[in-house]
Amino acid sequence: MQACVEKDRGSFVQDPAWLPHAYDPRNDTLTFAHVPRDAQRQLVFLDPRFIGDDKQSEPVTISELGEGSVRAGPLHFIFHTGFCCSTLLARALDIPGVSMGVKEPAILTSFAEHWSTGRRAPAAMEALTMTLNLLSRPLTPGEVQVVKPSTVVNHIIPQILHARSDSKALVLFSSLDTFLRAIVRRGIDGRVFARELFHQFAPVIPLESSLLDEDALLLADMQIAAQAWLMQASFLNALAQRMGTARVRILNANTLLEKPKATLSAVGAFFNLNMTPELAQSIAEGPVFKEHAKELGRPFSAEAQRAQYHEVGAAHLDELMMTKNWASDVARRAGVSIYLDETMPV
Repeated sequence: MQACVEKDRGSFVQDPAWLPHAYDPRNDTLTFAHVPRDAQRQLVFLDPRFIGDDKQSEPVTISELGEGSVRAGPLHFIFHTGFCCSTLLARALDIPGVSMGVKEPAILTSFAEHWSTGRRAPAAMEALTMTLNLLSRPLTPGEVQVVKPSTVVNHIIPQILHARSDSKALVLFSSLDTFLRAIVRRGIDGRVFARELFHQFAPVIPLESSLLDEDALLLADMQIAAQAWLMQASFLNALAQRMGTARVRILNANTLLEKPKATLSAVGAFFNLNMTPELAQSIAEGPVFKEHAKELGRPFSAEAQRAQYHEVGAAHLDELMMTKNWASDVARRAGVSIYLDETMPV
């Protein structure tokens, strides 16, 4: 984008509407995208699918930005297993004056991709710390930034929480069964996504009994999907146990849908948000929970979600049963749980 070439480097640090957008570990540079608060609210995700090149800066070296120049604000995270209403929760935390749900910023995917390879840039950890501090700047004074990364970022959660020792993390999940139904309901796109997820996680958070690459070729799409879910579940369970509930808590998506007001109150308390009971109730009963989080304008309800769940289960019963039985056997051999333990009191 030529219009931003001459932009004063200080603006990237001082103006929180300039979001860090991509990291280049070879040159230790950040690219920024100009996305004011109102524009963020309208975007499904903060990634290149929705942010055009015309809103992006040229790469800026970390040294040009100035170490220690960023005035960091409070920052917390919603990590998730995919297809578990994480975007809905992030949108529910878009509360002017209180908090802002930052939905899947592409910059964190850049770091996840870097740590998925054997190459290691010596300055990457410092760049991640600066990036998180940049993301923590409130778009409106007094707000708390709550970042919901993409699922593919899960394997670098330890680096993220190490870089921001003051941050807390909520792990939102849906069961293996729900995840598999979401995959199969999306047809070929869902099956391709599952294989991509497996490809991302196999080198970085494998199960003890993980398959060799050639073995994976023999598995059905849904077995690959189950393996990807188990990798996440095992890793996230271990992370939560190690970090403790003071920093990491686990929440079932069903709880969010069945008890939205109580869940918002609990999440607000955990993240130290100014979430009054009246505010939680107004959000739970408001438009956010009546609209599809990724298809704005399309109606959504917990009842319709449950009906869809049962419909998909009936249509793919044999495939789902076979996959779940196989996954239970894989989990037993790997010595991991097929469940995540909910630790968020609601």
